[in-house]
Amino acid sequence: MGEVQSIEDHLAAPILPELAAHADWVLGSMVGRSPAMQRLFSQMRFTAQHLRVAAIEGESGTGKTLAARTLHALGPASAAYFVLCPATKFFEQVQSASKEARGGTLFLTHIEELSLEQQGLLLEFLQWLDHQHARRSGDSLPRQILVSSNQPLRRLAATPAMRADLCHRLTAMRFAIPALRERREDIPILAEQFAFCFSAVHDKPIRGLGPQTLPRLLSHTWPGNVRELESAIHNAALDCPGQWIRPVDIPSFASPAPNRPANAGAVHEDDPNLDRAILRHITRVLAQADGNKLRAARMLGISRSTLYRLLESGNENAESES
Repeated sequence: MGEVQSIEDHLAAPILPELAAHADWVLGSMVGRSPAMQRLFSQMRFTAQHLRVAAIEGESGTGKTLAARTLHALGPASAAYFVLCPATKFFEQVQSASKEARGGTLFLTHIEELSLEQQGLLLEFLQWLDHQHARRSGDSLPRQILVSSNQPLRRLAATPAMRADLCHRLTAMRFAIPALRERREDIPILAEQFAFCFSAVHDKPIRGLGPQTLPRLLSHTWPGNVRELESAIHNAALDCPGQWIRPVDIPSFASPAPNRPANAGAVHEDDPNLDRAILRHITRVLAQADGNKLRAARMLGISRSTLYRLLESGNENAESES
């Protein structure tokens, strides 16, 4: 089954004390002072109490799930459970998902991955749900349906990949989560907030960003959005020896591609060989970690011994094929 959480779990992240003086910069656990986020916060506050079905759109890592949890907490279903379920898995467990989200919010993620057949089933489910609520017999069903997509659904509906009727049903109310590059004013407070959360959760005294650390963060384009920034700050907080995160603690983000021998051009990014693809990915992460294998292993979510084994195996395969 999907992820089931209560309201206490949704918004449990501690908030930086300095943000208390700027209540309009905070909505639940969402933080933002940029015009784009202020518009989003206003839209969420105004509509949350009246939502039945809504779409949350944004690139990977922008915070769509956090936005869904915040809408749930602000809305009429807040007293019940928030149930997260990948959209493609929903049809395998529709009864259990609907039961667990009874009176609460059902959040279906990656709606853009549904096949046309699954899209038809979802539209039928939404129409049936409307009928049950209209008859006031929907007490045992979700009160709110939220969906997320990494791509704008209306743009998808202009292609054969998405049913227009389902798109119209899902996007009658839509929330667009801006990419971090579109809200760069938020990088300083997000970085400080993530450092504060790390300190509170891991009981390590981190007071914030040291001198010249912020310019290093602002020099990056953040293709991984807020999730990438959070990961960078947490890794830096883990590695820094003192109470202030220094520029040297921040991983390097962009490294120029190394010069390759003339015959290396045969190996491209679209090379289907799995061993070479793994080795290329590990090499990129090592560059981001400034060659620190322990940090790279943490970023990859593997042990250092596994990292050494993958490097050794990849290099051996490369040598055997040269």
